[in-house]
Parts: sequence; structure tokens; C-alpha cells
Amino acid sequence: MTSVELLRALSIFVEPPEHEHARVAGLLGLGDGIDGSAYAELFVFQLPPYASIYLGPEGWMGGEARERIAGFWRAVGRTPPAEPDHLGVLLSLYASLGEEQGQAAGPGGALAAEARRALLHEHIAPWVFAYLDHVEELAVGGYRRWSVLLRETLEQEAGRVEPAAVLSAHLRAAPGLADPRAEGGPGFLEALLAPVRSGVILTRAALGRAARELGLGLRAGERRFALEGLLGQDAQATLGALATLAAGEELAHRRRVGLLGETARFQARRAGNTARLLDELAAESAGGSRQATPGPVPSDDTTGLEGGSYTAVVDR
Repeated sequence: MTSVELLRALSIFVEPPEHEHARVAGLLGLGDGIDGSAYAELFVFQLPPYASIYLGPEGWMGGEARERIAGFWRAVGRTPPAEPDHLGVLLSLYASLGEEQGQAAGPGGALAAEARRALLHEHIAPWVFAYLDHVEELAVGGYRRWSVLLRETLEQEAGRVEPAAVLSAHLRAAPGLADPRAEGGPGFLEALLAPVRSGVILTRAALGRAARELGLGLRAGERRFALEGLLGQDAQATLGALATLAAGEELAHRRRVGLLGETARFQARRAGNTARLLDELAAESAGGSRQATPGPVPSDDTTGLEGGSYTAVVDR
């Protein structure tokens, strides 16, 4: 199976499972575990497979990152699909450009090769390898084997060309992490949850693990709501745990410098800066921090807690 055929086959597993998935999973040796429950937990609740979440300064689907990717579709002569930044359609587009490269001769083949290189380095590589780190951490069975195979295939593709000398437009345009001491708590939390700004992919699973390790209650709901709850209970411990996560992300990015060059260096700097800021905030909160007792999270708005560590550090 060629890399083009393999990527086209792998692209279907980012879609909800259908009957065809079992046959393709068998051909690829992925084994079992490709089902609706595993799909929903991984791709709906933990790691939605949309580039705009990881490349956009807003940290959610859509926005300027999706528009930039839609512009690429138009630039290569295609009508953008409804979700042009979905990993499955990006992999399929990359495979299609590979087919064009192989079939066309002369200038046509060269143009397809350049378009393929641009798609990889501008819109896929700047987020997918860090994303797959977390997929491999959280997935089990067939989806974990899928992520390993996809990583290996994309590493081979990226290794065939020199790393881009210029950062992707997504990265160049992204502001850094907001400091709550200067810009307030809401902007800080928004930036922390936007991977292109913080260098960190913060999953629901990671927040749940931090809550268990710290003996804190975890609020149900979106990540920001859960994070505010943790900070309201014990800001010092929560900020320290987040700093440890960011330091781990920095190391992961640095391991990809040989493959991605300045892209990985940029991401490592972002994660390193995040780790240092979180450490500073944890240290500053130590004086006014309250030690929470395990149990249900209060239902009030933690940003209004008088004398609480979250107010002291974040809600400014």
C-alpha cells in the first residue's frame, strides 16, 4: 500500500464508525475497539479533530483558522467542504494532491507537490503531532494503533522535505499567553485553553487526573468551567499541576525540532513560557491560598470568592 493509499484509508477513522470501518481496520491490522462509544469519548469529548481548535487564537472550532484553511482549499482549485479543517478531510485532500503529483508530468506535478508540501507544513504539521501525542495517551485498542500508524506515516511524509523556514501563518498571527496580573482572569483562561497561544493541549482527562491527584472536586461541563472550579478550590495546587503539564508539553515539542524545525521551536517556547508563568502564579498564590477539602465543588461562581486563591491570582 502506498502512502497515498494508506493516508486515504486512515482518514476514514476520524469519522463516526460505519460498517466499512471494520473491514479497513482489518486490512490495516488495527484490531478491535473501533466503535461508537470509543469514537465519542476520544473525538467528541476529549480531542475534537478540528485544526481550528489547535491553530486558532480563540481555541474553538471555526474562526480565522478555519477561514485560512478554507482559503487553501480554494487556492488549490477545490470548493471548501462544510468543515474544511476536519482532520479526516485534510488527510483526504493531502492524499488527493499526492495522486495528482504522481499522475501529472512537468509543471502540473510540481504544482501539486508544492501544494502538498504547503498543506502539510501550514495546516497539518503545526498541530497534528502534538494532537496525536494526546490521542495515543487516551485512546485504547484500534484507535490507539490508528494514531501510531498515522503518526509514523506523517513523520515519513514530513521527513521527505526540509522543515519550513518560515512559520505557518497560523502561528505567526497567534498572540501569546495572557498574564492575568495585567490582562485579567478571563483572558488568561481563554488563552490557556487555546493551544496555539499556550503551547499546551489541555484535555478534560488531564483536568480530571489533576483533580484526583490533588483531592479536589471536578465540575461537570466544559473545560473552562471545570478549570475555574479547580482554581476556586486550590489555586496554588492547580496552577502547579498545570505548570507540570506545560513543562511536559515543552519537552514533547523539543523532541520534534529535527522533524519540524522552527515550528517545534515556536511551540516549545510557548509551552515553556506557559510553564514559567504558571509557576510564578502558583508561588504568588501561596500566601492567600486555601487548602480545599475533597468533596463536591461549590455551585457558586468561584470568580467571586472573597479571599480565595483564585480571586487573589486570577480574577483581576
